[in-house]
Amino acid sequence: MGAMDQHARLIGPVVFFTGAGASVGAGLPTYRGQGGLYDGTGVEPPNAADLEPDRLPGLWARFAPRLRAREASGPAPAHHAIAALERQAPGEVVVVTQNVDGLHQAAGSTRVIELHGSLGTMRCFGAGHSLAVVDARWGDDGVPQCPECGEPCRPNVVLFGEMLPRAAWEAGGEAIRDAATVVAVGTSASVQPAASLISAAATAHSVRIWVNPRDEPPDGRWQWLAGTADEELARLAW
Repeated sequence: MGAMDQHARLIGPVVFFTGAGASVGAGLPTYRGQGGLYDGTGVEPPNAADLEPDRLPGLWARFAPRLRAREASGPAPAHHAIAALERQAPGEVVVVTQNVDGLHQAAGSTRVIELHGSLGTMRCFGAGHSLAVVDARWGDDGVPQCPECGEPCRPNVVLFGEMLPRAAWEAGGEAIRDAATVVAVGTSASVQPAASLISAAATAHSVRIWVNPRDEPPDGRWQWLAGTADEELARLAW
């Protein structure tokens, strides 16, 4: 299609590539930035080694605050703005997100590709059963157990040192290849391999819009909107 909306200044199909900054307005912290989840803590993000049986209680103890924050939060204006754009142009808006909070779906976005998984689900080490966090049985050691087979579960998110889910990776790459406009929101584009999806080569065919109040775009071919995700996406959507 042509211009989605003259006021919105977007050409469809549009991909919103979102990072932690998209959820700041929902009260969720970023990761390594100022005030971020790991800022000044000296603690490294959870990694694949934390999946060893003797380290699972510690892993889930570190995830517990994130689970509570996710349950207590609702979509930010940025999430609602993206969902509104999808309603204006059905079939023309895709979200490719590095976030695991599920807030895009909560706001009403229906075409969401989660590169790093979801905090709302977990999977067991036995048969690989996937279940909602709310359906898990929690052991005395703080490790959830699968209600189907009784095996311990892990968070259904990608930890450092793990590969991204192949299906999400391929779907995200395809969506960006098909996009006429790529809007990068609240990401520093420094976490690989996800950042490679919006590299100069991958987005050479697209209009590129960079929404970030602090981190500059990776090169001068991006139009930089140096406001918050909530502010700038509201301007794009309405």
